[in-house]
Amino acid sequence: MVPLPPARAGENSTADLTGVIRARRRQLWRRRLIAIGLVLGVLAVAAIAWFSPLLALQKVNVKGSELVDHDSVSSFVLDGEGGTPLPQVRPGTVEKSVLKKFPKAQEAAVRYAGPRSLQITITDRTPVLAIEGSSGYRLYDAAAVDLGVVDKAPKKLTVLGDSGDEPDKSTVSAVIRFLGHLRPELRGQLTTIEAKDANSLQAELDTGDDHATVVLGDSSNASLKVRTAAQLAAEGRTEIDVSVPSVPVTN
Repeated sequence: MVPLPPARAGENSTADLTGVIRARRRQLWRRRLIAIGLVLGVLAVAAIAWFSPLLALQKVNVKGSELVDHDSVSSFVLDGEGGTPLPQVRPGTVEKSVLKKFPKAQEAAVRYAGPRSLQITITDRTPVLAIEGSSGYRLYDAAAVDLGVVDKAPKKLTVLGDSGDEPDKSTVSAVIRFLGHLRPELRGQLTTIEAKDANSLQAELDTGDDHATVVLGDSSNASLKVRTAAQLAAEGRTEIDVSVPSVPVTN
């Protein structure tokens, strides 16, 4: 751009100053028009992308889950969002719909994976209890969400053993509530729990070096009860009652 000539003093100084002002105004408007043109161009490109069928969602890749069927998630998302231009697909909305449809998923991270693709990474809920039944072991997480049936209980997972009759919902909830208050290292020490009802929990404690049968009572004070039982088991006690953890009873 050619620099503007400096204003000259003299008989024509007023005319010269007016010319400078006009030239500066033209430069200012030129810059403004260029900026407006750039903005309009960006908006036009965005509008084309927003509605373009060339960016329609056609593929959903799912990974990371062992409890949720990948193909089912992919089909579910494509049924709801397939054919929609990708800029109109909101990852947060997809995440919420997937978690609602597939309760075994703890998290569902959705991201764009190309002009026509989404990628969904599923994080499974963590089972804390397996209930033994005729068809296998039914898994539950700390929120009492049913995670389905497996042939063999996962290692170090507490199993609700055979207490005679099929446990009712309140009993199962009490066991899960008890386990939900334990840190993983404490939870892993309880290999089996039996429960006649919600107030009669009993467990087998295995710390690796020591084993004991522990009467737990109800689901209150879970951490204190297991820590107390583990300490007594380390002292050689094999039958322990911590239903009142402040006054434990041993054999």
